[in-house]
Amino acid sequence: MSRQVLFPGLFLFLLTPSIAAAQTYVTIAEHRVPFERVDTLQQLLKESRPVLAEAKRNGGIVDDVWLIHRWAGEYNVVNITTYKSWAAIEDTTVGFGAAQRKVFPDSVARKKLNDRFNWVFEGVSHRDNIYVKAE
Repeated sequence: MSRQVLFPGLFLFLLTPSIAAAQTYVTIAEHRVPFERVDTLQQLLKESRPVLAEAKRNGGIVDDVWLIHRWAGEYNVVNITTYKSWAAIEDTTVGFGAAQRKVFPDSVARKKLNDRFNWVFEGVSHRDNIYVKAE
């Protein structure tokens, strides 16, 4: 193939916007956590910071933020996670599960941590949504 044919094709490829590659997805989970469980949740979030750092290093998760409204009677805990792509949401090798297995290789320790998270969210109502950034 000659350079005369290759160069225009490469030039057009570089100028074409790649929507799928640039699109991030934001999941929002809102929970009604009883007031007496909020302190436990905050402790668990501190303990699991290395998991978030590993998930970011893996490349699928861009950011993860927890918001807590300590005096609300409605949805008082909000988790906002930004994923690199739709595939990253579904890919089990780059998400929180893979990161947790790497940070806590002992399955018993992982189960204890997960059991404590499950206790915080046990029986609470919640709602989930997935958004894309408005352009």
